[in-house]
Amino acid sequence: MNWSPDPRDRAVPRIPPAGERLRVVIDSDAKNEIDDQWAIALAILSPERFQVEGFVGANYDNRRGGPEGVALSVREIETVLEKAGMAGRWPVLRGSHPMQYQYAPSRSEGVDYIIERALAGSPEDPLWVVGLGAATDMASALLLEPRIVDRVIAFWHLRTRWPEKCYNFNVFGDVRAARLLYHSPLSFVLFDTGTYLRCPMGESEHCVRPYGELGRYLHEYRHRDPAFSDPRKGFFDLGDVAALLDPDLACWEETPCPEVNWDLRYQFKGTLGSILRCYHVDRDRTFALLYDRLRAGYGKPAASEA
Repeated sequence: MNWSPDPRDRAVPRIPPAGERLRVVIDSDAKNEIDDQWAIALAILSPERFQVEGFVGANYDNRRGGPEGVALSVREIETVLEKAGMAGRWPVLRGSHPMQYQYAPSRSEGVDYIIERALAGSPEDPLWVVGLGAATDMASALLLEPRIVDRVIAFWHLRTRWPEKCYNFNVFGDVRAARLLYHSPLSFVLFDTGTYLRCPMGESEHCVRPYGELGRYLHEYRHRDPAFSDPRKGFFDLGDVAALLDPDLACWEETPCPEVNWDLRYQFKGTLGSILRCYHVDRDRTFALLYDRLRAGYGKPAASEA
């Protein structure tokens, strides 16, 4: 596909300072892991920052998902909203299955919604698509409607092996879509960190579980899989929302955008302009944001749960 404008002229995103509101669609493979639930909770409990316009359930390919992954993601997002007392407040739409060909979009109601909300904005008021899973939906939206290119900022969790290889579960889910994020003229934030965002069970028991049905759900979900309660388990996606909520807790760099080969190796050829890369978030401040929002939203715990 011939893009216009030239990718070398892509706009480098600017993260607005805390206090400015962002129009946001969250694209999440929520049932795949445990970190999406915590990330979604932080977003919906931060209305001073996020004007959430909806959610899209993303595909994922492992023993929990495959062809049913999109529907499972939608159901899990709806469950989190229900536990938060916010059921029905926002649309939760099905995303697409992975792209089959390099420039052939995979259509879905979620992709159509991203296009709709992007076209409702402007370059001065863009739609932030926060991607916590495969890049299928954002890539497909751009292929279907190139006019959104200056009205969308793709903020994607890829957590790669920078600067050698674009290597991560979210990439494996749809390599064609991930490559398109890099190779298009789209304004792109690469969230490239967060492996160390770990939460011991004792901390979760004390700081999350006591606060409402949502807090109880976020904590108890950890018992569904031994990996979720392992102290080494990373809550990767929580970092994306925390970094957007409070940019000062993160480290950012403007960097040339590499090409991504089919073997996922990065090639820095200087042909794709520049992107913004988040390469570190403060662990303690990230979790503190969620804990503070849970306390503010659901009050003091009962004495029996403190």
